Amino acid sequence: MGREAFIGSGSSRVTHSAGGGHKIPRLERTVTLLMLGRLRHRGSDTICRIRNVSEGGMRIDTGSPLEKGDRVAIEARSGVCIDGQVAWTNQLAAGIAFTHNVDHQEMLSPPVGPSGKRLAARSPRFHATARARLQTAGEALTLRLVDISLGGCRVESDAGFPLGADGSLTIPGLPPLACTSRWATGNRAGLIFHVRPDFGSFARWLEAPDLRFAAP
Repeated sequence: MGREAFIGSGSSRVTHSAGGGHKIPRLERTVTLLMLGRLRHRGSDTICRIRNVSEGGMRIDTGSPLEKGDRVAIEARSGVCIDGQVAWTNQLAAGIAFTHNVDHQEMLSPPVGPSGKRLAARSPRFHATARARLQTAGEALTLRLVDISLGGCRVESDAGFPLGADGSLTIPGLPPLACTSRWATGNRAGLIFHVRPDFGSFARWLEAPDLRFAAP
């Protein structure tokens, strides 16, 4: 009997026969999309782009190359981590073969909240402790990151936060980010970025512990 391994095109699996030949039958129920996910790899996590997914695997883009055979886990909208192995790589693209078939429609669905309704999907957030500096029209604040995503971040400071104020956020290792404070409670606030940072630069920043987890 042939052995199947996901090859990552999102539409095929490769079947290896006992005689060394192979054929590539079309895999049904493949979903083509562009979604952000969390990649857990070598004891840390970073962001990835999910290009397509099926019940047996997915194709992703990363900020740094993976290696064939690497063990990984992918978290999509559902918040559930799916274990897999890198089946192939092509620069910053990789095909991930799941360790077992999954319900990929459920994996791509937002989690269910206490009310029983699906929660709004959002970009994955990543824990961080780096220092940052927020420059507004009236003052400059020294901040500490709590978590960060492509769309914004949660910060804390010993000073108060002006709600709704526009400013420029400087985080070592990332370009300056124009932002607005969307909410503030106590010594914490949520900042929304006007323009998302570049995906590749952000992914590599997450993979640099000396930047992401700099001493507060």
